Amino acid sequence: MAVLKVPGSIFDILGPVMTGPSSSHTAGAVRIGLMARGIAGGSPKKAVITFYGSLAETYKGHMTDSGVVAGLLGMGVDDPGIKEALESAKKKGISIQVLALPSETKNPNTIVVELETPEGRAYRVEGVTVGGGEIQISSIDNFLVDLRGKHDEVLLFTGPGTALPDEAKAIASGREPSVLEGPGGARLFVIRPFASPERSVLEGLGKANGVLGVSFLPRLYDYGKADGPALFSTVEGMVRLSGEIGLLPALENYEAGRSGLSREEAREKLARAWSVMEGSTKAGLSGRNKMVGGFMPGDDGRRLLDALNSGVTLSGPVLPLAVAKAISAMEVNASMGRVCAAPTAGSCGVLPGVLSAMKEQRSLQDDTLVDALLVAGVYGALVAFRAPISGALGGCQSEIGVASAMAAAALAYIGGGSAEATAHAMALALKSLLGLVCDPVAGPVEIPCIKRNAVGVANAFTAADMALAGIRSVIPPDEVIDALVNVQQLLPVELRGSTQGSLGVTKTAIRLKEEWLSRCRHCKENCR
Repeated sequence: MAVLKVPGSIFDILGPVMTGPSSSHTAGAVRIGLMARGIAGGSPKKAVITFYGSLAETYKGHMTDSGVVAGLLGMGVDDPGIKEALESAKKKGISIQVLALPSETKNPNTIVVELETPEGRAYRVEGVTVGGGEIQISSIDNFLVDLRGKHDEVLLFTGPGTALPDEAKAIASGREPSVLEGPGGARLFVIRPFASPERSVLEGLGKANGVLGVSFLPRLYDYGKADGPALFSTVEGMVRLSGEIGLLPALENYEAGRSGLSREEAREKLARAWSVMEGSTKAGLSGRNKMVGGFMPGDDGRRLLDALNSGVTLSGPVLPLAVAKAISAMEVNASMGRVCAAPTAGSCGVLPGVLSAMKEQRSLQDDTLVDALLVAGVYGALVAFRAPISGALGGCQSEIGVASAMAAAALAYIGGGSAEATAHAMALALKSLLGLVCDPVAGPVEIPCIKRNAVGVANAFTAADMALAGIRSVIPPDEVIDALVNVQQLLPVELRGSTQGSLGVTKTAIRLKEEWLSRCRHCKENCR
């Protein structure tokens, strides 16, 4: 299972701001397409895209094919044109072929893109989406690489025995370039330039002795990435430092060391993420959500809010309000609207639902909500350091479970809890959802994904209330994360997003899948 080598930024968790419906399989696919585009030097003449594992079953419902093609065309993860990317490629005369190959050996989030450029050069790019929109390019042609889009990078393809040209040394940032060996002694140099190189510089590199090709991969993120040790990498370490300097300073210092952003820059970015989150709840409550699968009317959030306002609901004023907002955000996501992954698009309703309801009920200022997002984001980053944040890799416990844990910690902070209280709120929430499987019906991020966000909301409030009352998890928070990893490893592939188990194989699910695939075939034959 793909996890991070060092603890990541909170913005790896609270983001990307994206077009739904899946952070791994839509936004991650866009990013793999963008990397492939950079390697090829622009839009290709032809592309063969192959999906493996669970993606072979769900790529159409997650719009993964559209995502890869959108990236090949140069679109970003939040581009509303992702939905029409296949048609856009056709209009541009680009040949697209999609293959689906179930595999028991490859990572189930594997995407292979084979490209032919207008000049006739061929490239093969293999990558995986590791969760929450994060990606890893694992091979280019026959070179094994580890490229994640966090830095500007220049790729220099050379013949056997070729030394790094002086022209390449001149643009290096001081970090020693990586040298990778391929078949027959061919070499690939990976260089991090101190600044984005001009086209003339890249053209000059291409003419250097022994150089066969040059590619420039601009970084995919609007923040940096630190590769060194983090200020802390465990919940225990975070609580200890918080006791010395305070919770928020500890979290702000941690983030400065991961993204390189100043306190003010990080807070501005958190405020933008909150704006998108809050906006998704409001847009969804219109009740006019046209979802990709079309299995539900798209107005369930609105229905619950109306029931609350008419006095029908039983669980008090806050919980049904939070659930209505969470469902509404997910309905926007399922309609390929604009959302903020938290930590994934499949769980993007939990935090917005919880926080927007608290804002309304307690008249909270946005500064307080930014603080709460900082708390939630650091806990998400600490989990993601050890466990994949992807339903296809670890079940829905990895998405809704982690989102609920993050939301519980944020609620405990809003309730005036200590760093220890936030840690136990996280642990109480996460361990209550261990074993939650990923079993999408037919493929789209709709059934049961949308309503599971509601469960994540309710679980977060319960865990936060217990932590604020002084109730503690007997199993320490870090060990609860270890337990998550253990369950992820034990879950069979049938319960990790493959549509081959649990709800995905009920009679109704099989009927809906047949109807969905029939519509997809009709669209392919008649709409493009």
